[in-house]
Amino acid sequence: MKKLQLFNWILIAFLALQFTSCTYEPLEGQFPQQDTSGEIVPGSFTAIVNGVAFTAAFTTASVNVDGDFTITGVSANNTAIFLTASPLATGSYDLTLNGTNTNGASYFDVQSPTNPFITLAETGGSGNMNITSYNETDLIVSGAFSFVGTRAALDANGDPIVDSNGDVIIQNASITQGVFNDIQMTFDENPGGGEPGGGGSEDPVDVDEFFALVDGQEHVDLLLETTLNTVGDDMIFKVEAQTATGSMMRIDIPFDMGVGTFDMEDGISDGTKLIGIYNPNIGGENLSSNPGSITFTQFDTQNGIIAATFSFTARDPLGEDTSVYQVTQGSFTVYFEGTEPPALIPFKAVIDGADFEPSGANDTLEVTGQEINGMNVTFIIATLENGRTMKIGFPSDTIIPGEYPMSTEVANGDQTIGLYIREGSSIEFVSNPGVLIIDSYDQETGDISARFNFTATNPDGVDPTVIQITEGEFNLNLL
Repeated sequence: MKKLQLFNWILIAFLALQFTSCTYEPLEGQFPQQDTSGEIVPGSFTAIVNGVAFTAAFTTASVNVDGDFTITGVSANNTAIFLTASPLATGSYDLTLNGTNTNGASYFDVQSPTNPFITLAETGGSGNMNITSYNETDLIVSGAFSFVGTRAALDANGDPIVDSNGDVIIQNASITQGVFNDIQMTFDENPGGGEPGGGGSEDPVDVDEFFALVDGQEHVDLLLETTLNTVGDDMIFKVEAQTATGSMMRIDIPFDMGVGTFDMEDGISDGTKLIGIYNPNIGGENLSSNPGSITFTQFDTQNGIIAATFSFTARDPLGEDTSVYQVTQGSFTVYFEGTEPPALIPFKAVIDGADFEPSGANDTLEVTGQEINGMNVTFIIATLENGRTMKIGFPSDTIIPGEYPMSTEVANGDQTIGLYIREGSSIEFVSNPGVLIIDSYDQETGDISARFNFTATNPDGVDPTVIQITEGEFNLNLL
C-alpha cells in the first residue's frame, strides 16, 4: 500500500490493544455475557474463534471527526478482536485489506500478541462487518461481523517459517458469528484518530512508507524494518521490506550518503556499498541491482529520516540464476532514532597492511601551500614520531568533488600527487599510480573530505622497494 502501509495498520491495531489492556495477566471480576436464551445483552461483544466462544471482558470503541471507527474487544485471558472501518454509518463494510481498502480486522492470541491474524487479501484473509445501528447523538453503535485472519508462522527468533518448497507457512484464524451490541463510543475531535480507542494526540505520528513494483506487481510489505549496522569501520542503513509470502526487498545505504542521485553497486557488495537486493522467496539466493539508481530527497541522520525514490534490475551476481526482475516506481520514507555522525578521522592510511595515523602526542599534521606555475597547490603533511611522513598534494583553487589520477610530479600545478618517506630515510617514494577521490570540498569554509590510494616507488631508482598505501582518507579544514 503506497499511502497507508500494512505495517502501520498492524501498529494501529496493536496500539488499540495496548490502550485497552496493558498487561497479559488473566482478568478477574464479573464481565458481560451473552444471554443463554439467545438474546443479545447490551454492551456485549461476542464471537466464535476457531470454534471456541469468545466473550469480551471489556470493549472500547471510538469515532473521530472524519468518521474513522475502531472497536476492540478483549477477553478475560487477553485474546482480542480489533475492527476498523470508515466512514461510520449503518450498512456493510468489506474488511479485506488490499492496496485500496484500509478497512480491516485482526485477532490477537495470547501466544503471539505482536503477530496478529489480519484480513490481508494477499494471504487469503477476508471479512465483512455490518453496522446495524448507529446513534450519532448518543454515540452508541451495534453490529455484526465475521472474518478470516492470516499471518506468517514465525520461529522463536521472529523469522518466518518456510515449508519444503521455501514458501512461508501461513496460519489462519476463523472468526464467525461476531456481534457487538449497544457499545458506547468516545468521540475524537482530531482527524486521523490519534491513538485508536483513546483520546487522540495533537502530534502527528511519523509513519514509515515503502512502495515498489516487481515486474509490474506491487511488493506489498507486511514487515518494514530500518536498521543501522556496523561493517568494519563503516555504518550502513538497511531498509528491508518483506511481504506476507516472504519476498524480500532491501536497500543498503552507507551512513555518509546525502541528498542527490546515485548509481547502485552492480553485482556483489561487501556489505558497505549502496545496493538494491531482491529475493522472491522461491528457493534461490539474493539477487542484486545491476544496474540501479536511487535519488535521496531527504537524508537527515541526526533527526532520523531518509526519503528516496529508486529502481533497479535484480540479477544473480554470480550468473548461476537466469531470473531477472524489474523493480520500478520504488519509493520509501523511513524514520529512526537520530544518530550523530561518527567522529571524522583527520588523517589515516594503511601502509603495506600496517596502520598509519598521526594521533600520538609527538605526531604532527599540517597543511601548507605552495605556488607552482601560478597555481596554488596545497600539501597535507602527516608525520609520525618515528619520522615516517606522508604527503598528499592537490590544486586547492580548482579541485572539486570527483576522482583524480595521481601523478609522479607536480610540474604544472594542476596535478595531484602522493609521497611517502620511510623511517630513518630521506628517500621520497612517489605515487605511481594512484588516485585521489574528493568526496566533499567547500572552498568558502575550507572543509574537505577525501580518500586516496597509491603505489609508491622511488623515481630515482635508488631504492627498488614498492610500497602500497591503501585505505587513505583525510577530513580537514584547509584555512
